[in-house]
Amino acid sequence: MENGKIRVACYARYSTSMQREESISAQLRAMKQFCADNNWKIVKIYADQAYSATTDKRPQFQQMISDSEKRTFDIVLVHKLDRFARNRYDSSLYRHKLRRNGVRLCSVIERLDNSPESILLEGLLESINEFYSANLARESMKGMKENAHKCLFNGGCPGLGYDVDATQHLVVNEREAKAVIMIYSMYLSGYGYQQIADALNADGYKTKAGNTFNRNSFAEILRNEKYTGVYIFNRAESKGYDHKRNNHRSKPAEEIIRIEGGIPAIISKETWLAAQEYRMKHASRNLNAKTMYLLSGVIKCGCCNKIMYGCIRTRRNKPSFYTYTCKTQKSECTNLKEIDRDSLECYVVELVIQKCLRQNSTELDKLMTLEKDSPDFRKRLQQYIREVIVYKDYVMIFLYVDGKVKSYRHKRMRFKTITQRYYKYNQ
Repeated sequence: MENGKIRVACYARYSTSMQREESISAQLRAMKQFCADNNWKIVKIYADQAYSATTDKRPQFQQMISDSEKRTFDIVLVHKLDRFARNRYDSSLYRHKLRRNGVRLCSVIERLDNSPESILLEGLLESINEFYSANLARESMKGMKENAHKCLFNGGCPGLGYDVDATQHLVVNEREAKAVIMIYSMYLSGYGYQQIADALNADGYKTKAGNTFNRNSFAEILRNEKYTGVYIFNRAESKGYDHKRNNHRSKPAEEIIRIEGGIPAIISKETWLAAQEYRMKHASRNLNAKTMYLLSGVIKCGCCNKIMYGCIRTRRNKPSFYTYTCKTQKSECTNLKEIDRDSLECYVVELVIQKCLRQNSTELDKLMTLEKDSPDFRKRLQQYIREVIVYKDYVMIFLYVDGKVKSYRHKRMRFKTITQRYYKYNQ
């Protein structure tokens, strides 16, 4: 309290394009009036725009939960409980965090106290909100599938080379289409991603977002079959527990809507197939490299937040030394330290075992059927670590200048030794 007044943090949110910023204004207006009627003092306002309550990945929401630890407010006020969360797990989890910090959750619409009856009603409201979200998602998907059978655009980004007309059909953007053709032509001619990016930028082409091209701009373009005129919907795997979609994983073929000739083609089927063959050959060369780095493309430098890469240090008459290093220009990053590969991989693998693999015995069993020293073992383990770190958010490794793996540096464990830990946890 402050001068006898209860301190309030107001939280407002709207989620979809069907709602607008005015929705937040209306929520805040109701909350301000509620506080005035109860002689409460508003100390801070948090608002998330275009964020669904089915996920907790909301910047302002997370900031509010974090600020509750400072004990600067006594109540979190929402217009309705569904503004706070729309699933029982998140609601219970974050209510608990607030209560632990001495903060209550209140709603303008749902007037709940701490009576046994209100606890029952609260649980019922949370179940209704969760049902509403799940049912809305199901009905929305039903409508989008119907649109897909008509080859209508279902939202998102139409992709380089296409625009959406007034009838919600994809049409060719002639200038962007020239860029797509140029990408495929140069790629099949043996040019690297950076060379392609430089050529496109020199000719004044831009990405769909209006940015300049870089070496990371082409992977999706080069494997997307839509450029041959195929309309594809519902390919990517459904969102997981963290409400993230893994676009690298496809649903079963029977669930995918695929219509040949559903959209205008930009390149021929033969060109696309040739690009896939070339891409797979290129990928196989990378996979068959003599040295594999489990964390390549995953870990980031704590100085510049750029990706760190594997590096081999050869020494005359001595074994090679394998490290991870930041290859950002020295003018942009001051981190000149290299981290021993075996020490770092040991650290991350141990974290993965502790947090994930012991809970997923099936995956562990699959790994254990492989020969420890086989390349396939390393590939499978790398795949799983990437999945855990990137897509499931169980573990996120950031390497800072001071280093997080110093305690493991003395072990200098080779990979064969690391794998022994799997047997330990599998017993």
